[in-house]
Amino acid sequence: MRRRAIAALALLALAAGCNPQPQHGAQATPTPSIGPSSLPPLKITGYSGPGNPVTITQQTGNRKEYQLVAKSLTSRSTQSVGQATFQQAAVTFYGKDGTTLVAHAPIARIDEKHRDVVMTGGVRATTGSGMTLTCDRLTYDQQTSLLHGEGNVRITGMQGGQQQVLTGNTFTSDVKLTNMVMK
Repeated sequence: MRRRAIAALALLALAAGCNPQPQHGAQATPTPSIGPSSLPPLKITGYSGPGNPVTITQQTGNRKEYQLVAKSLTSRSTQSVGQATFQQAAVTFYGKDGTTLVAHAPIARIDEKHRDVVMTGGVRATTGSGMTLTCDRLTYDQQTSLLHGEGNVRITGMQGGQQQVLTGNTFTSDVKLTNMVMK
């Protein structure tokens, strides 16, 4: 939402600067119209300030899917396809039942076309129930509300009063890390 507002403001500023008004008394010559297919790619870079981090919230209807908080962002948009890359990101994913998983990574990317959030560079995450997850790459698929982890996957939690550790190369799970397939 915030990124779209920034992009819209940047486009308005660009349009205003590229469409000067003719001088009084001068004959105006028609200028070719710029349609959506001829707009140049848009790049936006933003940085957080003390107590004011970059924040993106994805919500569908009344349900919050995730909230991303980061130190900085770089966003690229072309013809309604946007992609944003965030540095030092923390993403809170919300399950349909209200459970949460908070993941931290050096880099996170939101891709509007593929409708996903990809975290890389060493992901550390914790569920609301205290389970922990580490992996090299974590992808949240907005269409299925599932997490996919790759590389050095390790999930730790308590079961029956004892600590359980699961390891593998990949996993797919819900946000609670309870309905899981690990390989």
